[in-house]
Amino acid sequence: MDLQGQRALLAPMPVSQALSGCGRCSRTRGAVLSAVERAAARRLRAAEAGLERALARNAELDLRLRQTEAEGQAWQDMARSHEGVAAGLRAALDNLMQSPRAGAEGDAEDAQSCCFEWKQEQEQGEDAEASGGGRTRACRWCGGAEACVLLLPCRHLCLCRGCEAGVQACPVCTATKNASLHVLLH
Repeated sequence: MDLQGQRALLAPMPVSQALSGCGRCSRTRGAVLSAVERAAARRLRAAEAGLERALARNAELDLRLRQTEAEGQAWQDMARSHEGVAAGLRAALDNLMQSPRAGAEGDAEDAQSCCFEWKQEQEQGEDAEASGGGRTRACRWCGGAEACVLLLPCRHLCLCRGCEAGVQACPVCTATKNASLHVLLH
């Protein structure tokens, strides 16, 4: 054999040409082609299923994004509203602080907030002094000691030191006690 003949024998042949020679080869060729088609169909179905999952996840994330954007917008609107309220309150407070009557109104309000009526106390005091007693501001809880505790926020001066620790609400107006101050009265 010459060199060209040997090369022709060793050269690779296409699969279809190699299998087309005999009847038995055509059955093998059909089996190989159907196996390749089945594998390709499986891969195609898997790719389509993956694409469907990706599209469903994308739609879910898109919906979540729209909901989050709407929620964020609602929070921003609420924050702007609260900023407006805070600015209005700040302006009102500044106006009150700059007003020359602010101090006078505060004094009048403080004087009115006391739970004792001064005229009655003065009358009782005069009667008590005449009878020899000196205590006019009795504790509204126990009635025995002098009231020296101011309750906040109602500003009633109505408890003694001993009763203050056990009381959660003002005995005069039943407002919940937030804090208390010990007042020194002379």
